Amino acid sequence: MQIACPNCDLIVTIPTVGPKELALCPCCNTKLSAANVNHDNLIVALSISALIMLLSSMFYPFISFSSNGITQTITLPDAARILFNYDSELLGIFIDTTIIGLPMALLLLIIPLHLGILSVLPYTLAKRLLKITLALEPWIMSEIFLIGVMVSMVKIMSLADVSFGVSFWAYTGFVLCYIATLAHLNHRRLWEQVKTTDNITHLVHSVRAIDQGLRQCRVCGQLCETTICSRCETKTHTRNPHSVQRAAAWIMTSVVCYLPANIFPIMYTTSLGDQAPSTLVGGVITLWQSGSYPIAVIIFLASVVVPLAKALILSFLCFMVSRPANRQTKSYTRVYQLTEFIGKWSMIDVFVVAILVALVQLGNLMSVTPGIGTLFFTTMVICQMLAAHAFDPRLLWDTPENVKQIKQETTA
Repeated sequence: MQIACPNCDLIVTIPTVGPKELALCPCCNTKLSAANVNHDNLIVALSISALIMLLSSMFYPFISFSSNGITQTITLPDAARILFNYDSELLGIFIDTTIIGLPMALLLLIIPLHLGILSVLPYTLAKRLLKITLALEPWIMSEIFLIGVMVSMVKIMSLADVSFGVSFWAYTGFVLCYIATLAHLNHRRLWEQVKTTDNITHLVHSVRAIDQGLRQCRVCGQLCETTICSRCETKTHTRNPHSVQRAAAWIMTSVVCYLPANIFPIMYTTSLGDQAPSTLVGGVITLWQSGSYPIAVIIFLASVVVPLAKALILSFLCFMVSRPANRQTKSYTRVYQLTEFIGKWSMIDVFVVAILVALVQLGNLMSVTPGIGTLFFTTMVICQMLAAHAFDPRLLWDTPENVKQIKQETTA
């Protein structure tokens, strides 16, 4: 089987990959393929288990918070519901969607896909169903929410007694089953059930696809000679149209949001009638002073350092597109892969605020309300995720001749 590397565009012939083996691009070390093993039964079992755990986590106590004889107990949906009471509807919708709605939708789609429904559905419906399923995965943040819960517990354990309910353990089980499900997904096998890969007989090994007049479909990964993918009917391009411009626009938007996200309070804490604002950096300082050094470092890196570093790295990569490929291009590609991978992990602080707002509601004795900084921070992280998705790393490897070819295609 021959495919084009999605990060450097090199045509690579992949031999039969055995169990526990990976096929890597010889040019940029991108993972290209794993063993083509049928894990359908295992994926269905894990998906059903994850779905049962997720449903169970919605109806029982999630966390209990007790202070001075007053107890507050919340369920999982309360994390978003209480935000609606503080006029944070967009944030509430985002949280409900990313930790409950999208995971449930993905699991409900994965189960029939691995029971063979793609081979019996009409072609048009099958390819649309698979496109939707694979598009949901990057926006699910269940594992980040779980880490956020643990961080929020560290913040308030010194102030009150905290206990985990049945729903918390059910949600933990869901996250573990969900991660195991994704680890066994084989996108290539699913697309083969929709339609087998077209063979291109004149491919030249170790030559880039653009130099052979070929395009790789960014949806199903098939090499194409035409402007429409023959398997998933997606419009193909030699390079993602206006990739640098779109990435730069999202980066600039994220930078605009970064400043107010760090200046304005992300939450307000009321204790005995006195209200105190808390910023991102202020929360890190509080954790450090309380002795929670590892958590303080994690929050500082995820919420302050990483967003700024991502903006700088993506800006640098957009600039390097105008330079010819050199011996450092492989390193640039690795940096891009890392930036894309950690994109959504900056969302930890948003989930921390959501949990604290839902849990700490004891009137004037102690309560937490969301601040405008949370909305700016959420917008910033989403913009950076979109910037990383818009950037086409293959541009880093293009020659001046390739650039002329791409410009001709764009203006045609």
